Amino acid sequence: MKLKPLALATLVLIATGLCGCSRKVVEPTAPPGTPPGGQRSTNIPPDTWFAGPDPNDAAAGWLTDPGPFGGRYLPAPVDGWYVFPGIPHTMLSAESLQVFPKDRPERRTFFEVYGDRIWLRQEGDTVHMSSWAILPSGGSDPDSPYSVLVNVALLQLWDPAPVLMPGDPNGSPIGFHLRVELQDVLGRVSQPSESLIYPRYDPTSALHNPVINGYYPLIEAGRAYAVARAVDGDGAVDRRVDRQLGGAVGIVARVDGGGGTPDDVALRSKILTFYVDHPPQLLQGNPTFRPVANQVFTTRTLYAGRDLDLIAADDDPFDATAYPQNHSRIYSHVGGPKGPPILRRRIAILGKWTGDPSRDTCYVVPGDLMSPMATFTIPDWIANGPITLLVRLCDCFACDVRPGPGACPSFAGSELRASFGRCVDTEIPCRLAVPEPVAGASGGVR
Repeated sequence: MKLKPLALATLVLIATGLCGCSRKVVEPTAPPGTPPGGQRSTNIPPDTWFAGPDPNDAAAGWLTDPGPFGGRYLPAPVDGWYVFPGIPHTMLSAESLQVFPKDRPERRTFFEVYGDRIWLRQEGDTVHMSSWAILPSGGSDPDSPYSVLVNVALLQLWDPAPVLMPGDPNGSPIGFHLRVELQDVLGRVSQPSESLIYPRYDPTSALHNPVINGYYPLIEAGRAYAVARAVDGDGAVDRRVDRQLGGAVGIVARVDGGGGTPDDVALRSKILTFYVDHPPQLLQGNPTFRPVANQVFTTRTLYAGRDLDLIAADDDPFDATAYPQNHSRIYSHVGGPKGPPILRRRIAILGKWTGDPSRDTCYVVPGDLMSPMATFTIPDWIANGPITLLVRLCDCFACDVRPGPGACPSFAGSELRASFGRCVDTEIPCRLAVPEPVAGASGGVR
């Protein structure tokens, strides 16, 4: 059987659930001819850039999803990703074995694979939780040999693959490392190891990593900071981003905030940032959703269905706390959804205090609601008049760290893992109009 081009075969990693990054940092072995003690003192380190797909290339055949988290995509082949034909003029095609890193155009775009679609993404986009990011890279190197880490004796290709053939200096680095940090909503930043060098083709080695692009599983919610680091034939690595104060996160914060040093500004393009996890949504457009805006409640008890039906949805379900069951994970499945979504609701009623209508107050409904319908009673210390039904919807079991409103500090979340998912607050204006007791002829109340 003819060996598929390496760039296409890498999609097998998605289907088999293998991670594109290692937990151990391993520098490339010194290529033959490197002087003892390390690289030559005159070696010039390589440069790196992102080389994603061209959004304006019609040859790719992108389709458009107009949904709230849509964008451009291609559907999976009917027979699955194993027979994926590739995307013309990108690093997910046979061209990835023909085009040297130095000749790959710089574009701050990347691919996302989720479920039965491959998406075109770019800086600032939001991708699905538990998707795969595929980040193509390019780079240049002016002086080192092209000693790409390939065991040529074991390489069997029916088509020429210049990218995999070691040779003299040609202006390209020999491979890349990838590292993706994640900053959660509290500002805490993960510290993952960077990937093994890729491509590295040697089936006899524990460092075998036969991919052209960088692959990363996105299983934490927040803002991702991706940095590729080119490696040249003398073992030098592009570490310029790492040497700046705060690394990638620090550079982005300073430059995007309107500041930064000249080096920060020059290096900002080496960092690709995007967001992970589509927020869950209340489906207020559904005709059965209750309450509707400005709904009037004439009793203090709100009844399931009639008064309360908080229909919701989440298009990228993921449970970070799931454990394997029968050798498979129910939720924690990188590359696509598996199992029903987690839709956890908390409710607060915001209004005025009966004893002093100028004073704001609130009532927090006890517990979490996993069902859209519930029955509860608004206490009598909430005055008649305008009220707000505040709904907090979370797509996780332990990620609520959102603050409460000023008049309702007890609604604040204090859970442990902000990166497990996202919570969103929705305010629904309503009115409480419960009939007041009427004084009788004898001065009593009836």
